[in-house]
Amino acid sequence: METTYPQQPPSSDIRSSPKKARKPQARSLPLREAILAVAAEYERMSLRQLYYQLVSRGLPKTERAYKRVGDAATQLRLDHSLDYRKIVDGSRTRRPVFQHGSLGAALETAQDLYRRNYWLDQPRAVEVWCEKDALSGVIQPVCDRWGVTYVATRGFPSLTLRYESAMALRESGKPTKVYYFGDHDASGRAISANLEGELRQHGADVRVVRIALEPEQIADYRLPTRPGKHSDSRQAKFAATYGAASVELDALPPSVLEWLVEDAISREVDYGRWAEAERVERLERETLASIVSIPWQPGQVYNLPPEQEAS
Repeated sequence: METTYPQQPPSSDIRSSPKKARKPQARSLPLREAILAVAAEYERMSLRQLYYQLVSRGLPKTERAYKRVGDAATQLRLDHSLDYRKIVDGSRTRRPVFQHGSLGAALETAQDLYRRNYWLDQPRAVEVWCEKDALSGVIQPVCDRWGVTYVATRGFPSLTLRYESAMALRESGKPTKVYYFGDHDASGRAISANLEGELRQHGADVRVVRIALEPEQIADYRLPTRPGKHSDSRQAKFAATYGAASVELDALPPSVLEWLVEDAISREVDYGRWAEAERVERLERETLASIVSIPWQPGQVYNLPPEQEAS
């Protein structure tokens, strides 16, 4: 059953960052219920992804509607109706200093964090690049699980980012596949069209493959469109090829976006080599656990017998 969203007159009651929850007004209840229904379907999503899922369910596609969604989602989290972890914000992050209370704590952390680089024995390296930093909270967890480098370009990648990335790709000593995710608009398609050449310019052995958004995905998922930016000098060429309408990557259902990232990475895996890396990692973890179990004392020095040092 489609939710009916009442048209709201202009008002000043939209506040995206209040300090405490307000008593919900009757007119906001349908939107609150719709947000909770969408949130129940997905593990995590950005605010804009939430908004587009509501648009696909009948919410008006306006800037005011987007602000209402942001305010309602904030209120739902403040009154504990919505799990804070459901809405991710990849553009704002905490950067704590990595430190420990003791050597023993550091060793325990090393044991918890240790993971072998499974890609060292794979035939090629893999990276995932995305135009939208706001989607990092959805895409990066998938990349983390697979041990794959993730790059959020925040629009067109800078010369510095392209150069540093190319140097890192060269250092791997193997060919690299870069999977790209971006908006279906003049700029988004220009980024993916030029990226491979820009990285190769600095000596990287790389192939860039655009995964999303593509016209067939827009049709399959009936994604909402928006007018192209006439101020973009690339718009005329884009419109001649694809039509005037543009679509944001955020409009893709979060679960579909996650699946596309997972599928792209997994197709590059040699699973025989992957299984061997897993076996070695298990053995290395056992070795590390035996080291952690030693009763460490500050200033204590451990020396190997001469015959073991020589070996």
